[in-house]
Amino acid sequence: MYFKDNNESENSINILPMIDIIFAILSFFIISSLYLTKIDSIKVNLPKSSTAAREQNKPQIITVDNNEKIYFNSNAASLKDISTLIRTNIENIEEPIVILRADTSVQHGLIVSLLDELRKIENLKIGISTDKK
Repeated sequence: MYFKDNNESENSINILPMIDIIFAILSFFIISSLYLTKIDSIKVNLPKSSTAAREQNKPQIITVDNNEKIYFNSNAASLKDISTLIRTNIENIEEPIVILRADTSVQHGLIVSLLDELRKIENLKIGISTDKK
């Protein structure tokens, strides 16, 4: 019969500290991946739409905030200069796309004027940004 000596230690691996480290690393990656999403610097309340879809190509973004100020790629712009800004930025793009992000409180007339300026540019796709319901 075999008896275990009191001086002899049993070899084992304690995995509890390893589990803590794995969860710490996992939480770090989860939190850091949240900051990789695109966040626009200009906050607007977008209208809701049940058929909204994400655009796959890199679009040029025009934003109209609740004070009816126009921004092109987060830089302030005026209605009369917006078409020249877009033309200079889409020169080397095969399928240029412009996404219009407008606050829900913006007057309809300003959006129509902006769309009218955008339609003067040839071969330009225009989209309107909304939030999903």
